[in-house]
Amino acid sequence: MATNTFKRFTAGDISNNPASPDTVYTCATNVTSIVIGCLVCNKLSSQVTVSVYIDTAISNNDDAFLVKDLVIPANTSTELVLGKVIMTHNNVNGDVLKAYSNTASAVDVIVSVLEDVNT
Repeated sequence: MATNTFKRFTAGDISNNPASPDTVYTCATNVTSIVIGCLVCNKLSSQVTVSVYIDTAISNNDDAFLVKDLVIPANTSTELVLGKVIMTHNNVNGDVLKAYSNTASAVDVIVSVLEDVNT
């Protein structure tokens, strides 16, 4: 039975290495979740770029970027999810939300998720 639980996940000082991005959220086993918010914050006094994507391991689909090299002005935050993004797990593989920046320790990410929704 689905529990429809609201949860928040954070990743501080995300990686600046596209080959080794930070995992912000991993869809729980055998669950469907809805990302209802994704806020990225540039903590520096100069602009940075950020990329956030879903690693879609569930069916060997291509990874899908929410944003790619988005410029975040100095000392500001940007909301990335203006609609809803569905993430799933089929009891074998699941979707993973990952992020990286062009500058180490410059960006924090906060994700709000409605987890274990009725499908």
